[in-house]
Amino acid sequence: MALPSFCRETVTVLRAPLVDQRGAKVRDWTKAVEHYVTGCSVQFASTMTDRGEPREAVSDSATLFAPPGADIKAGDRISTSMGEFAVEGHPMPRVSPTGAVSHVECSLAWWEG
Repeated sequence: MALPSFCRETVTVLRAPLVDQRGAKVRDWTKAVEHYVTGCSVQFASTMTDRGEPREAVSDSATLFAPPGADIKAGDRISTSMGEFAVEGHPMPRVSPTGAVSHVECSLAWWEG
């Protein structure tokens, strides 16, 4: 079953391979592969400015609601109509008792500074 009809956004999922860099595994975003997920809704959750450091830092969070089985993983980046975000933690499947509104919920974050 699909999410409600108001979930009309198509998001771009960017997935970068892990590579060794100085003994650590890091994502190589120059080799990212993209695919699309349709039938989504992205909603802003919060925004914050930290003025306690010498430079100002800004962070935003949003929630992505995607159809069941959407190919989204921890570490992916999601490009939406509101900008590009990183997936925070693991995408969480939400199963509706009737199946009518089952979906995958993803916490998204963006930061600067």
